[in-house]
Amino acid sequence: MNPLATKNTDRLVAALLVVLLPAVGCSGFGPRALKFNRNQYNIAVQQTSAQELLMNLVRLRYRDSPLFLQVASISANLKLTVGIGTTGEIATDSANVVTLDGSVALEESPTMTYTPLQGEQFVKQMLNPVELEMLLLLSSSGWSVERELRLLVQSINGIPNAPTASGPTPEVAPKFERFVRVSHLFRDLQQRGLLDLSTAPEAVLGASKTAGRRVFLVLAPQALDLPETRQLVEILHLVPGRLYYEIVSRVGPPDPERISVIPRSVTAAMFYASQSVEVPPEDEAEGRVTVTRDAAGERFDWSSLTRNLIRIRSGKEPHGAYVAVKYRGHWFYIDDSDLQSKTTFALLNTVLALQAGGVPSTGPVLTLPVAR
Repeated sequence: MNPLATKNTDRLVAALLVVLLPAVGCSGFGPRALKFNRNQYNIAVQQTSAQELLMNLVRLRYRDSPLFLQVASISANLKLTVGIGTTGEIATDSANVVTLDGSVALEESPTMTYTPLQGEQFVKQMLNPVELEMLLLLSSSGWSVERELRLLVQSINGIPNAPTASGPTPEVAPKFERFVRVSHLFRDLQQRGLLDLSTAPEAVLGASKTAGRRVFLVLAPQALDLPETRQLVEILHLVPGRLYYEIVSRVGPPDPERISVIPRSVTAAMFYASQSVEVPPEDEAEGRVTVTRDAAGERFDWSSLTRNLIRIRSGKEPHGAYVAVKYRGHWFYIDDSDLQSKTTFALLNTVLALQAGGVPSTGPVLTLPVAR
């Protein structure tokens, strides 16, 4: 080869490397890849987890069995390839013509591992009633006590909160009106800073340490003369004029100094929320779901129970959906502007994570390489 041509080619290669290498940025490739991929995987896991929970709520409305798949691991291998090529003509009586081309290729090979949540321990966690301390934890974290009571409590001092809705859709309309009124009173006093849940003995029993981890309803002194407080005490058949009442999880004769609650399990809370699924008319007409009727034989509207709590809509297209799934040929979704439903959905997801998120699965592990 002509020495001059070789020299020119070397110069062109060097120039191309100067152009390509800064674009590739080998030293910063890893951090930049992490910055991009982590957010994308985070969004994908959050969205698919929400879709899975919604799918299971719809399944329960149709009396289909729910299933949870836990994302056990995500691994993504990134491969960076840089290529440089030359073509040209060398003539003795004319200028040399040399053409350089370069390429940069990035290949991603993700692998997902899923673990079905099942087995005796998981089932027990899903069927066990939630602990009173969970209600306290959620309340102290800013959740509405009304939302907690309606979703996670089946009865309070014998006042029922649609107990038959804690399982497959019943044929007879449940009783719940008085409970909803009680939960409204709780929330009203909570919003005004006059009602709280506490386990601290100092807050209710002075210096005594005998209370341990017992849970108490604590009222502010200025709340005692309010009509809302008097109404709440009257409905629950409590001794008036007290600043605190112990909350106990038990079934038995009424105690005017204590508030007896029967908590729901996570499964029961999911069944309760599933009653808000608006089933397409054709599925209802063909008997794919139970039609609930009131004492007069009229069709019961479940939205009267779940109003301002959660609403799962159905339709041909999930326009403006926060989360949506297609099931049995129909779209089911929660509207993005329905803040009450989104909040209850988030609460249910939190309770599910607290109650069952740490349970190791005994089921098979499914590992899938993702092909492009």
